[in-house]
Amino acid sequence: MKIEIPSMEDYEATNALAHQVHELHVSWRPDLFNSVDNVISREEFQSLVNHREIYIARWNDKIVAYMILKIKEKKHPNGSMRYRKLLEIEAMCVNEDDRGYGIGTSMLEYAKNIGIENDCTDMYLTVNEENVDAIRVYEKFGMRVKNIAYSMEIHK
Repeated sequence: MKIEIPSMEDYEATNALAHQVHELHVSWRPDLFNSVDNVISREEFQSLVNHREIYIARWNDKIVAYMILKIKEKKHPNGSMRYRKLLEIEAMCVNEDDRGYGIGTSMLEYAKNIGIENDCTDMYLTVNEENVDAIRVYEKFGMRVKNIAYSMEIHK
């Protein structure tokens, strides 16, 4: 398996993976997500490629996973919190037919190494509580719950 920055020729296959995970989110949170054909626009994809923020995993000449990474610095002017340079995994998907082969773990390891190369202090992501398979992978990798977010719909 090879993990790399995609080219524009990889747009359709990458967007198909993004669509897979997006439709799960639509089913879990229809109050937040709309079903769409293109989760990532061509312009956004090109920008992610140009900024080296999107990666794909290629296995037997097939794109089997993708992830979007962003590095963010957290500085607090009064020093009340420690400086943090965060590697955020904004999106990650392993093709549903290719799960269970360690691809997700390989992607996480790749992301962690990018974080190390960029002097990041933390790596984080958010996951829907219903995505138990992904949670299992993240916890097996060594990630732990650090925050819990509550929400509710407000109706008149």
